[in-house]
Amino acid sequence: MQPNTYHRIVVPKRGAPELMQWVENDLPAPRSGEVRVKVEAAGVSGYDIMLRRYWFPGFTKVPYTPGEDIVGIVDAVGDGVETLALGQRVAGWTFGEAGGYAEHVCRQAEHLVPVPSDLDPAVAVSLVANYLTASLALNKTARAMSGERVLVQGASGGVGSALLQLGKLAGLEMIGAGTGDRLAFIAANGATPIDYRRKDFVAGLREMTGGGADVVVDLVGGAQQLWRSYRCLRRDGRLLMLGMAGTARSGIGVVPASLLVVGVLALWPDGKRTPMSPSMLSYPAEHLDWYRDTLSELLAMAADGRVEPVVAARIPLRDAARAHTLLERGGRTGKVVLMGEG
Repeated sequence: MQPNTYHRIVVPKRGAPELMQWVENDLPAPRSGEVRVKVEAAGVSGYDIMLRRYWFPGFTKVPYTPGEDIVGIVDAVGDGVETLALGQRVAGWTFGEAGGYAEHVCRQAEHLVPVPSDLDPAVAVSLVANYLTASLALNKTARAMSGERVLVQGASGGVGSALLQLGKLAGLEMIGAGTGDRLAFIAANGATPIDYRRKDFVAGLREMTGGGADVVVDLVGGAQQLWRSYRCLRRDGRLLMLGMAGTARSGIGVVPASLLVVGVLALWPDGKRTPMSPSMLSYPAEHLDWYRDTLSELLAMAADGRVEPVVAARIPLRDAARAHTLLERGGRTGKVVLMGEG
């Protein structure tokens, strides 16, 4: 018998992880064109943490339920839905609307993609935001070509490892910046590791690549970090600012500083370019064919072992605060995933 209520995580105001609440609500019914999904796995990301800690123009207003990527089982179908069926496992992105940290989620059927029945839900959810972001960056923004050399700054996280794996499959020569145990992780994901703490990092990278990388993808952000990434490029190279992991250490001020630096570098007359990747809060929803086709292909690639998403930790959904604390501390490789009950 279907329950009448469900639970979700709510952020009542911005601040520490402990502010998040486990709230009970009436179970929603799907509207026309929607299905309701019993959530098996929800991804945790640096964006979730930044959204919880800080306010920035365009950010979701409090109170809200975090969570951008989900995998689960369809347990109710709204009028007019013919593409999905009860009991089917699906994956999807909430397109910046959040809401994924919940036992049940209602979503438009066209925003969800079937998941191979034998694919682990935690592995499947690790593909949604991370691998779609990586695919868009490499293929549409950087337009990386087989044989080019690509440096990933922040290579041991969820998006970083996705970039390494997809780049290798595309015939790119991948280089990952890390330190300590992360260097072995980077090598295991098919890339050449380089320690970002070495004093001669830029010189070492330029020597390794014979003059500089063709593409640098920077997931860290910050003025000094982006300048260093820029110096790692060859003359006709491209720098992609793809993340703001530096906000965890230095605060929200990293964002405007990073945007300013990239804007200045874009005007620098030295042949290098700084293309901006489309917003992943809007691009997938505005290009549903790309989103559905790419995500379906990624799920198939995971099912047959061509890509292997790394799950850093599996934590019960009700313990989202612990998951955020874990991710904020750093030192983890791969994706932190919240697991639904039953």
